[in-house]
Amino acid sequence: MGPMIQQMQSACGACGGNGKSFTTKQEREVLEVHIQKGAPDGHKVTFREMADEHPDADAGDVIFVLKQQEHAEFKRKGADLFIERKISLVEALCGFELTITHLDGRKLFIKTAPGEIVKPPPRGVDPLSKEEAKTDWEVMEDCDCPSIDNVAQADTTDVDTLKKAVETQLKRKGIDVGVFVVDGSRAYFKQCTRQEALAAKKTKKGSTMYIVSDPDANKSFRMMKAVKGEGMPTVKNPFVHGNLFLILTIEFPDSLSPDIQGQLKGLLPPPLNKATHKEDDQTVEIHTVTDIDPVTSFNANKANMQGGGEAYDDEDDEGPRGGGGPGGVQCQQQ
Repeated sequence: MGPMIQQMQSACGACGGNGKSFTTKQEREVLEVHIQKGAPDGHKVTFREMADEHPDADAGDVIFVLKQQEHAEFKRKGADLFIERKISLVEALCGFELTITHLDGRKLFIKTAPGEIVKPPPRGVDPLSKEEAKTDWEVMEDCDCPSIDNVAQADTTDVDTLKKAVETQLKRKGIDVGVFVVDGSRAYFKQCTRQEALAAKKTKKGSTMYIVSDPDANKSFRMMKAVKGEGMPTVKNPFVHGNLFLILTIEFPDSLSPDIQGQLKGLLPPPLNKATHKEDDQTVEIHTVTDIDPVTSFNANKANMQGGGEAYDDEDDEGPRGGGGPGGVQCQQQ
């Protein structure tokens, strides 16, 4: 009886059984990042095949992601720039002149045209808002545009769901819906412009047509004073610039003498409001407005306006009385 010999096979730990082994080394390389004019926040600069290398595999990429540094004065939205300035009431009515140092160091002398008036911005309008404006729809009862082909349909008549589908599902598919028609059981989406939908509009009982509102309907309310072509350069086309918008805040004087007010009344257009009674009329009460903080006014009466009490509280001339039961208030006469 001799010794038993057993053979075993295993993959090489160095080459993994492929018959080849490699060693890696680290090298230092300086990459020069060229930032295009007008590059936005989050813009990516990619260096192809400049990352880790490995035999029999493609080299990775090195990607630089730009982070925009906020400026002390200028705010950016796309290719447009915004800057805030305060002007007086005189400047708003009679024109203003101001100087702005641009991002590249140039001095801009900005003024209004003769006869122009600066109006306060409308309430609720935020030119720097990053939220995309929702599509407004105009409702037309008993209308349809049957000559325009349907691009999609839905087995629902819920208007909110249909509007959301236009903004999400259909838009992701590259379908720009200009109108959708709802009948008694389902809805039909049509890809067209507002002008095409209006030209094809027909009367149809029981159908409601939702058409994209005119985008220029409220254009006058969004108008702002701006310097054309003084915004940021456009990416890949640096010769095309955005605009520089002025966010103007009008500072009113604290008070005016009656003589000055009388002179202004003679120069400005007539007032919009006119009293129907005279001040010496004995049938009216005369009140002069004053300045009151609405927050302070609300807090002063908040305790008295809370509900939950009885409809009628017993009151007499003996002053406050405390209840002796649980939860009552003990009042001590002095």
